[in-house]
Amino acid sequence: MGQISLEKAYIISEYFEALLYGLFSCLFGVTLYLYFNPTYNRGKQDNHTLIMIGFSTILFFVATFHLTINFYRLLQGYVDNCNVPSGPAVYLSNLRTWHIILKDILFGIQHTLGSVAA
Repeated sequence: MGQISLEKAYIISEYFEALLYGLFSCLFGVTLYLYFNPTYNRGKQDNHTLIMIGFSTILFFVATFHLTINFYRLLQGYVDNCNVPSGPAVYLSNLRTWHIILKDILFGIQHTLGSVAA
């Protein structure tokens, strides 16, 4: 069994990230629905709940921005660099661009905030 190429690995990782983002979006939507629905809430809005809703909202926006940056890289690599020799592989292996650095910073923020909230 051979190694998987960088191009395939990036597409597979984007697929799973989008799949997990969809699950996270559903959970976030249900959380906000239950929080703002007066039938389920019944006036129980303490400080802990407000802090957790704030953390969840920040985590959702960071995850959205992370997915957007990865989708941008996917388009740049596979559409804009498709005619260049070894285009997607060369583009995706360049780790010194602004979007890969921003993506790593967003991942660090997501991980740190998730650990703090837990």
